[in-house]
Amino acid sequence: MRTIIFSDVHGEPDIIGAVVGHSSFDSSVDRLIFAGDAIEIGRDSSGCLDLLEKLGAECLVGNHEWGAFTGEPIEGMPLDPALVGRVEEFVASGRWRLATTVDDVLITHAGVGQQLASDLGLSAGDGAENTARVLNAEFDRAVAGSFPARGSIVGNSGPLWWRPDDYDDPMAGVFQVVGHTPPEIIDELGPAAHWAEKGVYLVDPFVRGWRQRSFHPPTPIRYAVIEGGAVRLVGAL
Repeated sequence: MRTIIFSDVHGEPDIIGAVVGHSSFDSSVDRLIFAGDAIEIGRDSSGCLDLLEKLGAECLVGNHEWGAFTGEPIEGMPLDPALVGRVEEFVASGRWRLATTVDDVLITHAGVGQQLASDLGLSAGDGAENTARVLNAEFDRAVAGSFPARGSIVGNSGPLWWRPDDYDDPMAGVFQVVGHTPPEIIDELGPAAHWAEKGVYLVDPFVRGWRQRSFHPPTPIRYAVIEGGAVRLVGAL
């Protein structure tokens, strides 16, 4: 069984179709995980939600979904109330979670930094599954409006906003597949292969850059495949 993980389609259903086609995804044997940010930036956010549901994808919350849920859209523009209502239902019902795991690999939208791990009392020995349990429990509290004093999962070191940099290393001892960090930032930090060596596999396809190119072909593709306990990046820099 393979697990295919992608993220940050940002209102462009064509990217979902491209990932499914390029990976030869077979719903009868494969697992499909979408790691957040289905909405905003692109041309059809509702179409992305429709297609993810049709494919039976396991979906995680990204910072753009969180912004819609909390009434603070990331792009600063009012969102279609019907779209906001769908996102609110996905988040409040628990259908879209904050974290999941595959073969002891942690999957979130943005990743977990060492600072948040320390704040939450997590260590390398806790492993991906326990880390995901802690994150999801904290997320349930945040959804209910109760934010912990010991380190916010929605802060810069948390799985909605963390990015690899020199100031906050990734959580030690846990392999992670994450989106949120697009190639123009990766170019400044070093190739995606550099971060994969540190156990952080980056799958953001950079939709904003595609929009800047007037959506000309090819459709951007970046995803990870986990099979037999090994993580492989497709479309990596």
